[in-house]
Amino acid sequence: MEHNDLYQMDTYRLEYTIRSSSLTQAWLLRLNALLPTIRKDDIFKITVVQRSVSFEFEGWVQVNRCSLVATSSDLNGYSYLVRKDFESHILSDEQGFDGRNEPVHEMAPKLFGLMPRGSHIENSSPLYPFELNEKEFLWAKNVTRLYEEAKRNQWSADTDIEWDAIPDLAPEVETAIAQVMTYLAENEFSALYIPGKFLSKISPYYMELVMFLGTIIYDEARHIEAFSRRANAKKIGLQYSTTATQRSLYSLFIEKDYFKTSFLLHVLGEGTFLDLLDFLIKYAPDPVTKKIVTLAKKDEQRHVNYGLVHVKSLIQANPKRMIYLKEAVESRKAYLDEMSQENELLLSALAVLAGGVDEEGYELGFERVEQLKKRMGENRIRRMIECGFDEETAREISMSHTANFM
Repeated sequence: MEHNDLYQMDTYRLEYTIRSSSLTQAWLLRLNALLPTIRKDDIFKITVVQRSVSFEFEGWVQVNRCSLVATSSDLNGYSYLVRKDFESHILSDEQGFDGRNEPVHEMAPKLFGLMPRGSHIENSSPLYPFELNEKEFLWAKNVTRLYEEAKRNQWSADTDIEWDAIPDLAPEVETAIAQVMTYLAENEFSALYIPGKFLSKISPYYMELVMFLGTIIYDEARHIEAFSRRANAKKIGLQYSTTATQRSLYSLFIEKDYFKTSFLLHVLGEGTFLDLLDFLIKYAPDPVTKKIVTLAKKDEQRHVNYGLVHVKSLIQANPKRMIYLKEAVESRKAYLDEMSQENELLLSALAVLAGGVDEEGYELGFERVEQLKKRMGENRIRRMIECGFDEETAREISMSHTANFM
């Protein structure tokens, strides 16, 4: 066999020695699996011990679009330096996910499928139609931290809630709890479905966000379970879903823009929800109900924190986007104004929990609910100012926010 002096026999990336008496299926698999992992023009060395195998191997080289660039033989067998003559892969130019580093590209690579960032992908892989693939419109600097926080703070409606410890309350109070829990559960369905509909549109190149949205979906599923179980805990059962609430949730559900949705849901909706949950924590008539709402609030705070940083970064990049968000709120309000009303069943139930069922107590509860609505408006304005809105615009948007809270 000839030796080509243009290549030194010790110039190669890796080496295999085939000792079997034929090129077995196992060796064919190993050689075939090698090719996607190396670059075009990379050199690798194969030594075969048996002369009969050398003929088979030379055939494999030709079939797989490689070239023999040097050969030699000695007492140890027959050695080949093989060059790969085609490009079949893309090597990542950045670190993979390790919980610390951010994605470097402002636009997700087109040839990026269902795989973790940092993977190597063959050129022949299909192109996925991910619509949301720009970092600016998706990313929040706190998303990795929020994902880690979500992992640490998972709770179970089965094991973390003492359902048997719920006391027997007055029927009117228990009915008020069931009505509030019904309202909370239907709003949490909205907060589950909306991230879910965007999830399949986001490139997994931004995997930290995809994983964080996955925790939001699981959070909301857990809340739906806990709120529904509390409504049913004392045989009262789930109560009424109003047209006002469903129209409000529908107007949020049909929004197609991720940036608008992040603002409407996480900043305005769930932000307002935090105030409602604080109210329920304060006036919950029993420790079990208070614990359910307290645990849910911790989850909701993460969702709001993502929305705040996400919206703030986009407004900082282009302040004119405030107008874009204001128009989204006004468009939603125009739809809701066709049948403008509050969820009176919810407000009445909140008044019972905050004051009582007798006339004097109910009046007190009503005043406390009015104070809650005022506080909700003030905190919406504060959150929007935190995002970069001027106070006047924030007040106008807050005034236009749905009376359904979410």
